[in-house]
Amino acid sequence: MALLELRQIQVNLMEAPIGPINEVRRARVMEVVGEGFNPQPVPIANALALVNPLTREAIFISENQIQYTCDGMPPQFSPSRVESMLSAIRDTLLLEDRFPMIVQVIAHQDANGSAFERTVDAFTPIPPNLLRQYFPGLRGLGLRITFEEPPYICDLRIEPLFSDPAYFFIQFNAGSQQTRQPIAAIVDDVAHWLNRLQGEINDVIQEILGT
Repeated sequence: MALLELRQIQVNLMEAPIGPINEVRRARVMEVVGEGFNPQPVPIANALALVNPLTREAIFISENQIQYTCDGMPPQFSPSRVESMLSAIRDTLLLEDRFPMIVQVIAHQDANGSAFERTVDAFTPIPPNLLRQYFPGLRGLGLRITFEEPPYICDLRIEPLFSDPAYFFIQFNAGSQQTRQPIAAIVDDVAHWLNRLQGEINDVIQEILGT
């Protein structure tokens, strides 16, 4: 059975009453995240972007959001490290430990052929030849599955990776916008979703794709 190849994991702490990031707060955040993170220019006023090229991590802080991202093949997501880093930022910014959260996971999967062709075959009951008559130049189909698993509303998308049609592009989002949780619980939930994506959700994706 094919396995998802994780490429990026992003954790967003939403509705955080942070306010402007002035130079003093910027310096304090940079101190607590540790060495290796370098400031980057951002087009948003009163925001802070930090990137660690060695660990392929990034932190973005705006007036109402803290975003942690790691990428790689696969991304090296460490729950203990992420919890420690986000908790340190929370304490430095004097925030209450309760946030709505959105996690986004990007993955690829070998299509064992053309993802354009495979999605046309898998995602519609219309005969592929007829579908191509309806849509000349058809380059594949996308599938979007939304479901609710309280406190999360989830969104799973599968489509060809248009930059390399030998792969499927898979994106999973889970958001708890109506529920505030402490950072420790949020990171535990992220680890839980990652395990499910590489377990039962992966099994469902393979069944959908017929692989």
